[in-house]
Amino acid sequence: MAPKGYAIHMMEPGEVPTLLALHESAREIEPPAVATSGDPAFALNEFTRFLLAHEVFVAREKKTGERLGFAAAAAEHDLYWIARLAVRPDVAGIGLDGALLRAVAERAHWFFYRALGVPVAGAASRSASFYQNHGFIRIPQTDLPAWLDTKRRRVADGDDPDDRIVMLKWL
Repeated sequence: MAPKGYAIHMMEPGEVPTLLALHESAREIEPPAVATSGDPAFALNEFTRFLLAHEVFVAREKKTGERLGFAAAAAEHDLYWIARLAVRPDVAGIGLDGALLRAVAERAHWFFYRALGVPVAGAASRSASFYQNHGFIRIPQTDLPAWLDTKRRRVADGDDPDDRIVMLKWL
């Protein structure tokens, strides 16, 4: 599923600080699903709570074991919601983001979810193009059920909830 020389596994004990660093470094790519600014101890605690509420897929280099990206997803209704997909910027372009997305989709298939969903910052963003290239479609805000619009509007501090869109991929 991952590019040659890389692997994807489920999060293991002790990985939270490394994943927090990945989360912080990937902010330029996609606004985070959870705010972690301020006190480092608070950030680690908040991020740990976020991760524990999700299934977390981790991309690593096989040879060194270095963690290079992760995806966090959780079920709600018949939807498997991708709350965060982050890849270290210096390894962007080698296919780890697509591999993480495929791992999430495979997990969703195993448990018979009807669709994958993801919040994206703006319809014209690089993230929106990435998801569209992987079979996701934009859902107009007027077509969102109330619970899904509420999820869309939950964004990190400083982000405008009205700039967020929901994209779905039917499985």
